Amino acid sequence: MTLRAAAALSLLAAAMHLWVVPEHLGEWWGYGTFFLVLAVAQGLYALVLPGRPSRPLLLLGVAGNLAVAILWLATRTTGIPLLGPHAGEVEGVGVLDLACTLAEVGIVAALGVLAMRGTPTEGRIQVVVVVVASSLLFWHLLHLLAGSSSH
Repeated sequence: MTLRAAAALSLLAAAMHLWVVPEHLGEWWGYGTFFLVLAVAQGLYALVLPGRPSRPLLLLGVAGNLAVAILWLATRTTGIPLLGPHAGEVEGVGVLDLACTLAEVGIVAALGVLAMRGTPTEGRIQVVVVVVASSLLFWHLLHLLAGSSSH
């Protein structure tokens, strides 16, 4: 059930990203391409996941969706990092992008639970600490890149 929920959320996120491709292509080809690649990756992941739920594939989904959710957070708090005509600008929060990010957080939670199944408690705590620390470092890097692109 958890695996199917993660796959469904991945399809939902893919559809939402695909929906905004034309809008982002209108802003800059790089933004549109990013959303197209992201939609294809999340869609393919949703199709592959149910048939091959290996730990490496689960962790790939955790890392990828967590990175996208953190990128969304950075673009809403410190600005678009590094590239494009809107680099350094802070984006507003919209209903669709918030829903998509919540779907990605749901994917991370579901896949994280599945990936840590059978791992002793001490190992789970270590994984959570590493994920949180890595997430904070990634957000900080995006923050620095957004700050450097606004000057």
